[in-house]
Amino acid sequence: MMSNAPERPFWKSPLLWRTVMWIGVMAVILGGTRFYAPGTEPADEAVGDENVIADPVSYAQEIYEAQVVPNITDNAVDLVTLLDAIDADPEQAGAEHGHRNGDSPFSYPVRVTGTVVEGTFGEAGLEVEGTGDVTVGVQTGPAITGTAVRDATGLVTFEMFLNQIDFAAVATELNNQVKSTVLAGTDFEALLGSEVTVLGAFTYDDPAHITITPIQIEADQ
Repeated sequence: MMSNAPERPFWKSPLLWRTVMWIGVMAVILGGTRFYAPGTEPADEAVGDENVIADPVSYAQEIYEAQVVPNITDNAVDLVTLLDAIDADPEQAGAEHGHRNGDSPFSYPVRVTGTVVEGTFGEAGLEVEGTGDVTVGVQTGPAITGTAVRDATGLVTFEMFLNQIDFAAVATELNNQVKSTVLAGTDFEALLGSEVTVLGAFTYDDPAHITITPIQIEADQ
């Protein structure tokens, strides 16, 4: 005998609802899972996402004057002395005076006095006695490049952030702080021929040329 009961709508099917339920469960599980390519798994999974810095830009703004500038000021090494140390033993000089993330070149806090001269685009040249064939430049903008200010202090490491994008954002914002607090008020054209003392940071990635990102520029009287 055929039943006259109306056919159940598909959206009330038990099979459909079981499927939806399992999709929801899997979404929750996978939503909290991070995937890594073979060989790229983090060494320590004990550090959860709740321990990373969520807003790298705000973090950089907070630490620039409070921590980064004092750290570079307190640990800056005379450039000529530092170059001699690097020439004698690069690894020892890096371990003693610099910091680096992973296998990247060492970055150093530095102090140098020299005469301002014409430089390449984005830099003012600095004639420094005692550097030999090594040329020196000071970043002037408009674009401030590199990660020296971030890396020279050892205060900021990759493990503090969720990913490489956030880690890079800290370096960019610290460079923006340099632009607004140092470079915005510096007239390099007016300083041509003048002796200045520069406090800043550089990454030793070119033995023939040192590019300093300044946190302070003072014209000597």
